[in-house]
Amino acid sequence: MNTKLVTSLALASIVAAGAAFAAGGDENREANALQGAKVSLTQAIASAEQQTDGHAYDAGVDVKGGQTRIVVETNGPKGIQTVAIDAQSGQVVASHAGGETD
Repeated sequence: MNTKLVTSLALASIVAAGAAFAAGGDENREANALQGAKVSLTQAIASAEQQTDGHAYDAGVDVKGGQTRIVVETNGPKGIQTVAIDAQSGQVVASHAGGETD
């Protein structure tokens, strides 16, 4: 199995496990939103890695204005990049240099 796939699957497992144990309202809403997504976390990570030519090191779910996005942070030739992917269409809806602001 190639390294990118193993990394992506490991990241997906970590994020899914974290969502399963989340106790707060926002975390529960985000976990539920991801369950209804047409795009898997693994697919979103692969898309972000392809978009940035980097390797994912963090991923999560962001719900804003009723739109569920999977936000992936990568590190590659252009440094740290953040890519937001629509969880329903799989389209990149935002991308910028640097990490995601909290």
